Amino acid sequence: MVSGYRVVERNFYGQLRVAQEGDPRTDEDAHRTLIHGTINHGEQMLREEYRRRPITYFCPESGIGRAMLALEGAPRRIGVLGLGCGTLAAYGKSGDTIRIYEINPLVLDLAQREFSYLRDTPAKVEVTMGDGRLSLESESSQQFDILVMDAFSGDSVPVHLVTKEAFATYFRHLKPGGILAVNVTNSYLNLGPVMERGAAAFGKVALYYDFNADDSDFLCFSCSWSLVMDRATLDRHPELYKRGEVLRPKGKFRIWTDDFSNMFSILK
Repeated sequence: MVSGYRVVERNFYGQLRVAQEGDPRTDEDAHRTLIHGTINHGEQMLREEYRRRPITYFCPESGIGRAMLALEGAPRRIGVLGLGCGTLAAYGKSGDTIRIYEINPLVLDLAQREFSYLRDTPAKVEVTMGDGRLSLESESSQQFDILVMDAFSGDSVPVHLVTKEAFATYFRHLKPGGILAVNVTNSYLNLGPVMERGAAAFGKVALYYDFNADDSDFLCFSCSWSLVMDRATLDRHPELYKRGEVLRPKGKFRIWTDDFSNMFSILK
Protein backbone atom coordinates (compact mmCIF):
# COMPACT_ATOMS: atom_id res chain seq x y z
CA MET A 1 0.00 0.00 0.00
CA VAL A 2 1.54 3.31 -1.17
CA SER A 3 0.15 6.64 0.14
CA GLY A 4 -3.28 5.08 0.66
CA TYR A 5 -3.25 3.29 -2.71
CA ARG A 6 -2.59 -0.36 -3.51
CA VAL A 7 -0.50 0.65 -6.52
CA VAL A 8 1.02 3.92 -7.77
CA GLU A 9 2.96 3.64 -11.04
CA ARG A 10 3.88 5.99 -13.86
CA ASN A 11 4.92 5.64 -17.48
CA PHE A 12 4.95 7.78 -20.65
CA TYR A 13 1.15 8.13 -20.52
CA GLY A 14 1.06 9.44 -16.96
CA GLN A 15 0.40 8.17 -13.46
CA LEU A 16 -1.91 5.25 -12.74
CA ARG A 17 -3.19 4.36 -9.28
CA VAL A 18 -5.30 1.54 -7.90
CA ALA A 19 -7.44 2.45 -4.90
CA GLN A 20 -9.53 0.15 -2.74
CA GLU A 21 -12.45 1.18 -0.58
CA GLY A 22 -14.10 -1.09 1.95
CA ASP A 23 -13.54 -4.66 3.08
CA PRO A 24 -15.45 -7.32 1.13
CA ARG A 25 -15.86 -9.32 4.32
CA THR A 26 -17.95 -6.58 5.92
CA ASP A 27 -18.85 -3.94 3.29
CA GLU A 28 -21.37 -4.71 0.55
CA ASP A 29 -20.02 -1.87 -1.60
CA ALA A 30 -16.32 -2.74 -1.26
CA HIS A 31 -14.62 -2.02 -4.58
CA ARG A 32 -11.35 -1.36 -6.37
CA THR A 33 -10.78 1.58 -8.76
CA LEU A 34 -8.28 2.28 -11.55
CA ILE A 35 -7.39 5.99 -11.63
CA HIS A 36 -5.46 7.86 -14.36
CA GLY A 37 -4.55 11.31 -13.10
CA THR A 38 -7.90 12.34 -11.61
CA ILE A 39 -10.05 10.23 -13.93
CA ASN A 40 -11.85 7.02 -12.94
CA HIS A 41 -10.88 4.39 -15.52
CA GLY A 42 -12.96 1.57 -14.14
CA GLU A 43 -14.09 -0.19 -11.00
CA GLN A 44 -14.74 -3.72 -9.83
CA MET A 45 -16.80 -4.81 -6.86
CA LEU A 46 -14.97 -7.14 -4.49
CA ARG A 47 -17.76 -9.21 -2.99
CA GLU A 48 -18.28 -12.51 -4.80
CA GLU A 49 -21.93 -11.82 -5.68
CA TYR A 50 -20.98 -8.61 -7.52
CA ARG A 51 -17.46 -9.31 -8.79
CA ARG A 52 -18.44 -10.43 -12.30
CA ARG A 53 -21.07 -7.75 -12.92
CA PRO A 54 -20.62 -4.94 -15.45
CA ILE A 55 -20.85 -1.76 -13.36
CA THR A 56 -20.25 2.02 -13.42
CA TYR A 57 -20.80 3.29 -17.02
CA PHE A 58 -21.54 -0.21 -18.34
CA CYS A 59 -24.60 -1.40 -16.40
CA PRO A 60 -27.29 -3.39 -18.24
CA GLU A 61 -29.64 -0.37 -18.15
CA SER A 62 -27.10 1.81 -19.99
CA GLY A 63 -26.87 2.14 -23.76
CA ILE A 64 -23.99 -0.31 -24.04
CA GLY A 65 -25.78 -2.76 -21.75
CA ARG A 66 -28.86 -2.65 -23.98
CA ALA A 67 -26.74 -3.29 -27.09
CA MET A 68 -24.95 -6.23 -25.49
CA LEU A 69 -28.21 -7.80 -24.37
CA ALA A 70 -29.86 -7.27 -27.78
CA LEU A 71 -27.14 -9.27 -29.51
CA GLU A 72 -27.10 -12.19 -27.08
CA GLY A 73 -28.03 -15.67 -28.26
CA ALA A 74 -25.27 -16.50 -30.73
CA PRO A 75 -21.47 -16.28 -30.45
CA ARG A 76 -20.44 -12.66 -30.86
CA ARG A 77 -17.26 -10.95 -31.95
CA ILE A 78 -16.89 -7.82 -29.82
CA GLY A 79 -14.35 -5.05 -30.38
CA VAL A 80 -13.46 -2.58 -27.62
CA LEU A 81 -11.37 0.59 -27.95
CA GLY A 82 -10.09 1.34 -24.47
CA LEU A 83 -9.48 -1.36 -21.84
CA GLY A 84 -9.85 0.44 -18.50
CA CYS A 85 -9.91 -2.30 -15.88
CA GLY A 86 -11.67 -4.67 -18.29
CA THR A 87 -15.30 -4.20 -17.20
CA LEU A 88 -16.85 -4.93 -20.61
CA ALA A 89 -15.42 -8.46 -20.49
CA ALA A 90 -18.19 -9.13 -17.95
CA TYR A 91 -20.61 -9.30 -20.89
CA GLY A 92 -18.62 -12.08 -22.53
CA LYS A 93 -20.26 -15.47 -22.99
CA SER A 94 -18.78 -18.84 -23.90
CA GLY A 95 -18.12 -18.75 -27.65
CA ASP A 96 -17.67 -14.97 -27.76
CA THR A 97 -14.41 -13.28 -28.75
CA ILE A 98 -13.56 -9.91 -27.21
CA ARG A 99 -10.81 -8.02 -29.00
CA ILE A 100 -9.52 -5.05 -27.00
CA TYR A 101 -7.41 -2.16 -28.31
CA GLU A 102 -5.36 -0.34 -25.65
CA ILE A 103 -2.58 2.21 -26.08
CA ASN A 104 -1.11 2.09 -22.56
CA PRO A 105 0.76 -1.10 -21.58
CA LEU A 106 0.54 -0.19 -17.89
CA VAL A 107 -3.27 -0.23 -18.11
CA LEU A 108 -3.11 -3.80 -19.40
CA ASP A 109 -0.66 -4.80 -16.67
CA LEU A 110 -2.88 -3.41 -13.90
CA ALA A 111 -6.09 -4.81 -15.42
CA GLN A 112 -4.52 -8.26 -15.34
CA ARG A 113 -2.81 -7.87 -11.96
CA GLU A 114 -5.30 -5.92 -9.84
CA PHE A 115 -8.67 -6.78 -11.40
CA SER A 116 -10.22 -10.08 -12.48
CA TYR A 117 -12.61 -9.22 -15.32
CA LEU A 118 -10.22 -10.53 -17.97
CA ARG A 119 -9.62 -13.75 -16.03
CA ASP A 120 -13.26 -14.31 -15.10
CA THR A 121 -14.88 -13.98 -18.51
CA PRO A 122 -15.72 -17.22 -20.33
CA ALA A 123 -15.13 -15.38 -23.63
CA LYS A 124 -11.87 -15.54 -25.56
CA VAL A 125 -9.92 -12.31 -24.97
CA GLU A 126 -7.48 -10.78 -27.47
CA VAL A 127 -5.53 -7.59 -26.69
CA THR A 128 -3.90 -5.40 -29.35
CA MET A 129 -1.56 -2.69 -28.10
CA GLY A 130 -1.53 0.69 -29.81
CA ASP A 131 -3.82 3.56 -30.79
CA GLY A 132 -7.23 2.06 -31.48
CA ARG A 133 -7.96 3.86 -34.73
CA LEU A 134 -4.50 3.28 -36.16
CA SER A 135 -4.63 -0.39 -35.22
CA LEU A 136 -8.02 -0.81 -36.91
CA GLU A 137 -6.82 1.01 -40.01
CA SER A 138 -3.93 -1.45 -40.36
CA GLU A 139 -6.11 -4.57 -39.98
CA SER A 140 -8.35 -6.41 -42.37
CA SER A 141 -12.04 -6.32 -41.43
CA GLN A 142 -12.59 -7.92 -38.03
CA GLN A 143 -16.31 -8.47 -38.73
CA PHE A 144 -17.42 -7.34 -35.29
CA ASP A 145 -21.00 -7.79 -34.16
CA ILE A 146 -20.47 -4.81 -31.89
CA LEU A 147 -17.62 -2.31 -31.71
CA VAL A 148 -17.37 -0.25 -28.52
CA MET A 149 -15.52 3.02 -28.34
CA ASP A 150 -14.69 3.84 -24.72
CA ALA A 151 -11.39 5.64 -25.21
CA PHE A 152 -12.37 9.08 -23.92
CA SER A 153 -10.58 10.40 -20.84
CA GLY A 154 -12.91 12.18 -18.45
CA ASP A 155 -14.32 15.26 -20.14
CA SER A 156 -11.74 15.47 -22.92
CA VAL A 157 -12.51 14.28 -26.45
CA PRO A 158 -9.98 12.54 -28.72
CA VAL A 159 -11.34 14.19 -31.86
CA HIS A 160 -9.59 11.74 -34.20
CA LEU A 161 -11.91 9.01 -32.91
CA VAL A 162 -15.18 10.75 -33.91
CA THR A 163 -14.45 12.06 -37.42
CA LYS A 164 -15.96 10.93 -40.71
CA GLU A 165 -12.74 9.08 -41.52
CA ALA A 166 -12.82 7.31 -38.14
CA PHE A 167 -16.44 6.26 -38.68
CA ALA A 168 -15.51 4.83 -42.07
CA THR A 169 -12.90 2.66 -40.36
CA TYR A 170 -15.33 1.49 -37.68
CA PHE A 171 -18.03 0.54 -40.17
CA ARG A 172 -15.50 -1.38 -42.28
CA HIS A 173 -14.89 -3.59 -39.25
CA LEU A 174 -18.57 -4.22 -38.45
CA LYS A 175 -20.60 -7.07 -39.85
CA PRO A 176 -23.74 -6.17 -41.80
CA GLY A 177 -26.18 -5.59 -38.97
CA GLY A 178 -23.43 -4.72 -36.49
CA ILE A 179 -23.63 -1.95 -33.91
CA LEU A 180 -21.17 0.83 -33.10
CA ALA A 181 -21.45 1.89 -29.43
CA VAL A 182 -19.80 5.11 -28.24
CA ASN A 183 -19.54 6.33 -24.66
CA VAL A 184 -20.48 10.02 -24.99
CA THR A 185 -20.68 10.78 -21.26
CA ASN A 186 -19.40 14.32 -20.83
CA SER A 187 -20.12 17.11 -18.35
CA TYR A 188 -19.51 19.99 -20.74
CA LEU A 189 -19.98 18.78 -24.32
CA ASN A 190 -22.97 17.40 -26.21
CA LEU A 191 -21.58 14.86 -28.64
CA GLY A 192 -25.01 13.97 -30.03
CA PRO A 193 -24.71 16.15 -33.18
CA VAL A 194 -21.28 14.67 -33.90
CA MET A 195 -22.71 11.15 -33.68
CA GLU A 196 -25.77 12.00 -35.78
CA ARG A 197 -23.70 13.51 -38.61
CA GLY A 198 -21.22 10.62 -38.55
CA ALA A 199 -24.07 8.10 -38.75
CA ALA A 200 -25.96 9.97 -41.49
CA ALA A 201 -22.85 10.20 -43.67
CA PHE A 202 -22.97 6.41 -44.00
CA GLY A 203 -26.74 5.99 -44.21
CA LYS A 204 -27.08 4.86 -40.60
CA VAL A 205 -29.16 5.91 -37.63
CA ALA A 206 -27.81 7.05 -34.25
CA LEU A 207 -29.65 6.58 -30.98
CA TYR A 208 -28.88 8.40 -27.74
CA TYR A 209 -29.30 6.82 -24.30
CA ASP A 210 -29.16 8.95 -21.17
CA PHE A 211 -29.16 6.75 -18.08
CA ASN A 212 -29.66 8.35 -14.67
CA ALA A 213 -28.60 6.05 -11.85
CA ASP A 214 -30.44 6.22 -8.56
CA ASP A 215 -28.46 7.83 -5.74
CA SER A 216 -28.75 4.63 -3.72
CA ASP A 217 -27.31 2.48 -6.53
CA PHE A 218 -23.66 1.79 -5.67
CA LEU A 219 -23.14 -0.32 -8.79
CA CYS A 220 -24.09 2.07 -11.59
CA PHE A 221 -23.07 5.55 -12.70
CA SER A 222 -25.23 7.97 -14.66
CA CYS A 223 -23.95 7.90 -18.24
CA SER A 224 -24.71 8.65 -21.88
CA TRP A 225 -24.16 6.36 -24.84
CA SER A 226 -24.83 6.52 -28.57
CA LEU A 227 -25.58 3.40 -30.63
CA VAL A 228 -25.14 3.61 -34.41
CA MET A 229 -26.53 1.01 -36.80
CA ASP A 230 -28.46 0.40 -39.99
CA ARG A 231 -32.19 1.13 -39.83
CA ALA A 232 -32.83 -2.53 -40.64
CA THR A 233 -30.78 -3.59 -37.62
CA LEU A 234 -32.79 -1.29 -35.39
CA ASP A 235 -36.03 -2.68 -36.80
CA ARG A 236 -34.82 -6.23 -35.97
CA HIS A 237 -34.19 -5.15 -32.39
CA PRO A 238 -37.17 -2.92 -31.51
CA GLU A 239 -36.25 -3.25 -27.84
CA LEU A 240 -33.45 -0.77 -28.56
CA TYR A 241 -36.05 1.98 -29.00
CA LYS A 242 -36.84 1.65 -25.30
CA ARG A 243 -35.13 4.47 -23.41
CA GLY A 244 -33.37 5.49 -26.63
CA GLU A 245 -33.83 8.72 -28.59
CA VAL A 246 -33.23 8.74 -32.34
CA LEU A 247 -30.87 11.64 -33.00
CA ARG A 248 -32.07 14.21 -35.55
CA PRO A 249 -30.01 16.71 -37.57
CA LYS A 250 -29.16 19.89 -35.68
CA GLY A 251 -29.51 22.84 -38.05
CA LYS A 252 -26.50 23.17 -40.32
CA PHE A 253 -24.16 21.28 -37.99
CA ARG A 254 -21.08 20.32 -40.00
CA ILE A 255 -19.69 16.80 -39.89
CA TRP A 256 -16.32 16.53 -38.19
CA THR A 257 -13.43 15.31 -40.31
CA ASP A 258 -9.72 14.84 -39.78
CA ASP A 259 -9.35 18.41 -41.07
CA PHE A 260 -12.26 20.05 -39.25
CA SER A 261 -13.81 20.01 -35.76
CA ASN A 262 -15.46 22.67 -33.63
CA MET A 263 -15.66 22.15 -29.86
CA PHE A 264 -17.48 25.46 -29.38
CA SER A 265 -20.40 24.15 -31.42
CA ILE A 266 -21.12 21.30 -28.96
CA LEU A 267 -20.82 23.15 -25.65
CA LYS A 268 -23.75 22.37 -23.34
